[in-house]
Amino acid sequence: MGASSPNDPAASFQRSARAYEQLVALNQAGSRRLVRSLPDGPFARVLDVGCGTGFATMEVVAAGGVEQVMGVDSSPAMLEVFGERLAAHPGITAELRAATADSTGAPDQWADLVLCTMALHWFPDRPAAIGEMARALAPGGVLGILAPGEGHDRPTVDILRATGDPLVARLADSIVSNEIPVGWLDHQLRQAGLEPMDVWAETRERAVPPDALADRMDAVATHLWAELPEDEQADVLARVRQVFRHAVSPDGLYRYRFVKTFATARRPRTGPAR
Repeated sequence: MGASSPNDPAASFQRSARAYEQLVALNQAGSRRLVRSLPDGPFARVLDVGCGTGFATMEVVAAGGVEQVMGVDSSPAMLEVFGERLAAHPGITAELRAATADSTGAPDQWADLVLCTMALHWFPDRPAAIGEMARALAPGGVLGILAPGEGHDRPTVDILRATGDPLVARLADSIVSNEIPVGWLDHQLRQAGLEPMDVWAETRERAVPPDALADRMDAVATHLWAELPEDEQADVLARVRQVFRHAVSPDGLYRYRFVKTFATARRPRTGPAR
């Protein structure tokens, strides 16, 4: 992710690293679908950009053939969790570094596989990040991306904005600004000199306890109110929690629409990536 600054998402992830995977289990499911969509490996060298706790890379590790892993993230706490998981695989050489997505430090043409799962939307300069991933890919190497899709959770956006609460509305604005449209991503991959193999979106309807969704927002969105004192941040999150509780269906569950954009692309075996 990008360098840390006020209202930077890194602050949310630094705080929630130990509980992150439990709270974003659906992101893990999406990562598994992305990994299953990759062409056959093995992928000896894996670069994970915005790696978080590394659950996407661990799916690739489980498939076998991984020899080296480089993980890049702006949250040292996330990298610590990732390192603990990789320690169970002593045959894999790992380098985990706190760095930005547009300056990973990976050598040119190093990676057989670059992953970026549920992180691209957090990067300040998304085209630059894609260009950096392309630079790090070896000829014939594969890039896999998972991100929030166009129209993601618009019913929730509408509910949050209808409160008229400008602090609560920041969450709605963030959901919209995080969207990665299929057409935009396909274009950016080509601009980076890659050959898209498949770029698509999935829409799924979810039904969850309202507090489960609020807990997820607590883990990933507290940076939206970073300039507020901690007690005021907690008050905003409490108001968000009440919004979800008041919008439940008769069965007590909150229903929302989850849209994800997926992409797989390859670096040509001849000619440089741009």
